[in-house]
Amino acid sequence: MTLGPAGTFSELATKKFIQQQSAICDVYFLPTIRKALHEIGQSCDIGIIPIENFSEGFIALVLDLLVELDLCIIDEVMLPIEFSFVSNAKQIKDIEQLFVQFVAQGQCLEFIQNLNKVNIHLTESNIESLEKCIDANDKAGAIVPSGSFSPQDFASTINKVNDYDNNQTRFLALSKKPLYTNPKLANKTSIIVLDDDDHPGLLGEVLQSFSARRINLTNIISRPTRKMFGKYHFFIEFEGNQQDANVAAALKEVSKRNKVKMLGSYKAATL
Repeated sequence: MTLGPAGTFSELATKKFIQQQSAICDVYFLPTIRKALHEIGQSCDIGIIPIENFSEGFIALVLDLLVELDLCIIDEVMLPIEFSFVSNAKQIKDIEQLFVQFVAQGQCLEFIQNLNKVNIHLTESNIESLEKCIDANDKAGAIVPSGSFSPQDFASTINKVNDYDNNQTRFLALSKKPLYTNPKLANKTSIIVLDDDDHPGLLGEVLQSFSARRINLTNIISRPTRKMFGKYHFFIEFEGNQQDANVAAALKEVSKRNKVKMLGSYKAATL
């Protein structure tokens, strides 16, 4: 299961995951990230969800739902991302409406800012942007995945409108339990340190537990608990497997002081 409809980057990431696993799977689509995550372990076994973009960073909604839901990370997929602009208008200066997915907007800011007084309509998926543009009048345009459209269907198209040429997005493969994790291949681990006992130096203590054992942290992101100001959960990723002796010792030490939610150990993705 992944974010739909068909034709999105999420579908491409899902196909790549299936190919990497040498598995045969039926793929189902849901219209929003929230609905997709809630269906994992219900109507599907595995969900492929975007978590981080090369330029825009982490998707806050996904981090918050990982705190809320009981899910495991079993794998990750890295995908090159390229966007194009399509329009029903022959000249870009005539564009009055722009359809763009809420994450894609941040990856194409320079191009969007050069459009004159355009009304931006945010969508849940890139293919929704494409479909809304097709159905709109001759003064509409959309930011869509390159290769998701036929150029002859539009009056004008512009390729590579993303801000960075080497744009990439990381996707997580999530399940209710670690279905495919091979301890010998898993070289990356994700956890959430939950703010259930806030005190001065909390984050410093967590970092010290890892640095003292020479464990390299690759990401540390704070998210508000939404209970009161100044309270945060910490999403942390690091090199190593939770079964490694030094990692296990660090996690044990951190767990003595704070509640730790283990998301899983898995193989780090490469392009």
